[in-house]
Amino acid sequence: MEKPRSKAALWLLIIPYIGLLWPPFYNLRDPSLFGFPFFYWYQLLWVPITATLTWIAYRSTRHDD
Repeated sequence: MEKPRSKAALWLLIIPYIGLLWPPFYNLRDPSLFGFPFFYWYQLLWVPITATLTWIAYRSTRHDD
């Protein structure tokens, strides 16, 4: 029997999609961070966020046999 919580965890995977869906939102130079324009560090920030959300969704839906 599948837990309802596990299906809810799959909705976490939509967050990075929405965060990176519309490039005009983050296609800016300022604010810069360590010399990188916002456009680059915003996208790079999503890498660990996406990895963490994917790990949470995986652990929530994994079935140990």
